[in-house]
Amino acid sequence: MSPVEDLIRQNAIIVLLAFLLAALPCTARAQSPYDAPARIELANEINRTYGEKVTSSLSITELFDIKNRLDAANSIAHKYGVDLDYREHTFIELCDIGDRIHLTVAINRNYGKNIDWRAYGYNQLLDLDNQLRAQSESQSQSPKPAGQTPSPPILHTG
Repeated sequence: MSPVEDLIRQNAIIVLLAFLLAALPCTARAQSPYDAPARIELANEINRTYGEKVTSSLSITELFDIKNRLDAANSIAHKYGVDLDYREHTFIELCDIGDRIHLTVAINRNYGKNIDWRAYGYNQLLDLDNQLRAQSESQSQSPKPAGQTPSPPILHTG
């Protein structure tokens, strides 16, 4: 599987998870006394991992959202050295940023470019990757006749 196919599959999974997480608050908005141990444990886990960030008074949905955003921002920081504030981005935005950085790194490595992930949306990066791949394939498939050297550029003076 190519890196692009992997990213498309990963994005499909992320979108599915986002819809599932979005449906969760609709079915369980009120906190019950039975979820207190789960909230306490999740808050403790977040605080152990990331420092004092949350209290167990938040809903289980809010705690999971914060944990997911912290995990995504931390993963991006470890993989790519880009520090993002989890409070400034939704989980979906962080996933998109991670995917854009991943694709930009692949483009820069594979085609000798110096693309900044901030300058392009994900679809634009996919288009650029496809263009560069097609360009690279066409250049590698068009053999140059032996003994021919490119002619030097003609300079016009006026």
